[in-house]
Amino acid sequence: MILPSRDAIAYRRCIGLARQVAARGWDVLAIEPVRAAVPGLREMSLEQGVRLFALDIAAPDPYFGDTPSERLLAELLTAREVDVVHLHLAGDFADAALLERSWLLGLPVVASVHAGWHPPRDETAQAFLADQFTRADLVCIADHRGLQAAWLDPASPVLDHTSPRAGKGWADVYAELAGNLEPPKTDLTLSVVIATYERPGPLRDCLAALCAQTLPREKFQVVVVDDGSAESAEPFVMPFLDRLDLTFIRLDRNVGPGEARNVGIEAGNGDVLLFLDDDDEAAPRCLAEHLRTYAEHGDEVDAVLGWTGPSADKAAELDAWFAFRGQVYRSHEGLRHLTFGDWGQFWGGRSSIRRSVLGDARFEVPFAEDTDLAYRLARKPRGLRVVFNRHAVQRVRIGLDAPALMRRAGRIGQARAHLAERHPSLATQPAYRGTTYEATIRKVDRRIDARLRLLTADLPSTLEELRRTPDPQGKGKGTLLERMHEDLVTVCTIEAGLGWLLAARRAAARAEGRLPRIGVGARSPLLSEVATALSAEPAGSAVLVVGVPPGDTFAGHPDIGLGVVVEVLACDTPDELWRACDLVASFSAVEGHDPARHALPLPRGPIAETLRRLIEARDLVGSLR
Repeated sequence: MILPSRDAIAYRRCIGLARQVAARGWDVLAIEPVRAAVPGLREMSLEQGVRLFALDIAAPDPYFGDTPSERLLAELLTAREVDVVHLHLAGDFADAALLERSWLLGLPVVASVHAGWHPPRDETAQAFLADQFTRADLVCIADHRGLQAAWLDPASPVLDHTSPRAGKGWADVYAELAGNLEPPKTDLTLSVVIATYERPGPLRDCLAALCAQTLPREKFQVVVVDDGSAESAEPFVMPFLDRLDLTFIRLDRNVGPGEARNVGIEAGNGDVLLFLDDDDEAAPRCLAEHLRTYAEHGDEVDAVLGWTGPSADKAAELDAWFAFRGQVYRSHEGLRHLTFGDWGQFWGGRSSIRRSVLGDARFEVPFAEDTDLAYRLARKPRGLRVVFNRHAVQRVRIGLDAPALMRRAGRIGQARAHLAERHPSLATQPAYRGTTYEATIRKVDRRIDARLRLLTADLPSTLEELRRTPDPQGKGKGTLLERMHEDLVTVCTIEAGLGWLLAARRAAARAEGRLPRIGVGARSPLLSEVATALSAEPAGSAVLVVGVPPGDTFAGHPDIGLGVVVEVLACDTPDELWRACDLVASFSAVEGHDPARHALPLPRGPIAETLRRLIEARDLVGSLR
């Protein structure tokens, strides 16, 4: 694929290059961005093997993201099964948007900068575009010294534009970046294990994507394990029986993804096991690339991590931008194709593993089961060698919004606490040190303001207003995006810390032989929700501490069940309630609150779910999202 510049001379050069590449047998899409009143994508013609499109860009600054033209581009990049994107920069905000969308979709990107190219004038746009260069697989420039000094990160792969890949033609460069498009010739077989719970719609899309794989049907089987959904997923699976080698198993209760995957492992017969989440859509080459890695690298490879990004309909939205940068959801920044990593790169919903390496080992915990398994396997003499294959692409469309990411972070924190209790040496890992008391205490005061910005801001309106209003600091419109991403990183880190501490306090209460103490003010609007949630738990699971301010009395509440242990605490100040409890059903702390000694605010998310996880601290079940 060629994305030409809007400069007339550069455009003619791009089309000439496209025809040369097409003559070598490649299917080439050439897209010309055009300013227009209405966004659109128009197929113009088919000339000498090059299919020409015009991308009508109506918004003045696609750099903001979430524009109709970017959605159209993302849909084209996935619907046409594009293997390589070559972007010829025009010195426009659109450059950054096109680079970013291609990267988010997991497509290899070549960025060309011609002599005479002029970068955007806005300083923030320049910084944003320079950041995007680091995500390109190849940056081809005419002026190494000037451009590299001002624009390129030292980690950016750079070539002289006049001699790509030491004299190779462009078709050869593309072939090297795209990899082998044909399925691997191997006797190895693959079992795809999908544990599903209460998501029939996404499961249907997941199975439909598996029907479109380039790997021949006889080389893989699919095992779907319904993890005790209220309504069986069987009606959604049955239509695929004649299109896939498919086995469906329904469990009579929800046991969590770990045990559900164990059932799938036993039902599968492949040499390689690939674990998919039920809301993931595998790109057409995904299964072939997993299998290829084992076939071409032999016993050096124990497991394979694939690329994860947003689906085409989400790739142009700000949620995806926030989620896939800085480890909020999953980040592949810094990972290069076919590089080896350790057990920390094994992510259950995105990884495959040799059955021979797995051996008799199985998932042993119902939550964060992949981390636990990988850590145990890594302690064997040969360790666990995980290879990253960026061509094994999966895409996800749900669980990317800020509230979902916050809830997910809290649950990850809880899981880390349980894993650190199970494997004490894990507590020294960087990701685990970040969820300690000290790390949470340092950031907890920033939680309220950051959450409000993320949850109450009307992003499109805010961005548009910022575009029209000069930034007093002179940094321009990118500032808000970076600030809000920083907010999300901060809040998710805090939520993970609170999740860790929630589990730790539950463990401490158990060790002291007492019930966890959960506080709520008598006047709090959350009292009814907390009382209802605790009433649904087994009798004597926790103590509900009701804080009563001076001059008030508390005669009970209709939502408090008979099995709930209630303690009424007269409080001259809110601080007394915080000091008397393990957790308080509030998102704000009183003045002088010290999380190391006083109660913690409950992690973000539905109160009933949070309390259930507190009370059933050793039995975290259900999907991560």
